[in-house]
Amino acid sequence: MENDRYVELHQLPKVTNKSKLYCALPGEQQIYYGHAVFNDKELFKVIQVRKGHIRKKDLTYVLMYKKSEVLLRIDLVGATHRGIPTPHVHIFDDEHDNGFLAIPLDKLEKYNLTEDIIESLQEFLKYNNFDINELSIEQKLI
Repeated sequence: MENDRYVELHQLPKVTNKSKLYCALPGEQQIYYGHAVFNDKELFKVIQVRKGHIRKKDLTYVLMYKKSEVLLRIDLVGATHRGIPTPHVHIFDDEHDNGFLAIPLDKLEKYNLTEDIIESLQEFLKYNNFDINELSIEQKLI
């Protein structure tokens, strides 16, 4: 994705389609749908992934545009990527080789690192310009 387009989409003010979100259980993933505040045709999807093939406690967040275009992935708990341990981020624009390069998460401004499942979802949404003021996030009961 071209850098300017990535920045434009990332900076759009967004809201989730539901006011109450439930976190994924360990070993599962949860999808949250949203859209741009001023243009409901600009569709976004956030995926919370709490599963891994080897490490069962992996925690990853993905921001997608429309149905299949990945904008950003943050791996909070997971594998080292080309020498960069987690937590790290993959940005899917030309500048960052369309996600191939991993960047230590502490290089992102305004991202408060936490491994708490509820707080980490809040931080991911805030970083990606989702309004969380009226949002309720809870742990799903087994």
